[in-house]
Amino acid sequence: MTTTPSATVVMERLLEEAMREFPGWAFSRGRAGWTAVSGDVRLTGRSLAALRARLRVRPLDRSGARPG
Repeated sequence: MTTTPSATVVMERLLEEAMREFPGWAFSRGRAGWTAVSGDVRLTGRSLAALRARLRVRPLDRSGARPG
């Protein structure tokens, strides 16, 4: 019989995935949800999944490049 991992273990793995997927971004969890910070750019999401999705569709923020 296998055991189900605890919610804490699952969140740790998801956070590790996010950190690998978005190097250079620092992730933190607060009362309002999750925050990712890279330099002067700060993005928030209600969940880690929502925040990761937001980072995926904002490549300019991720790279630090600015249009113009």
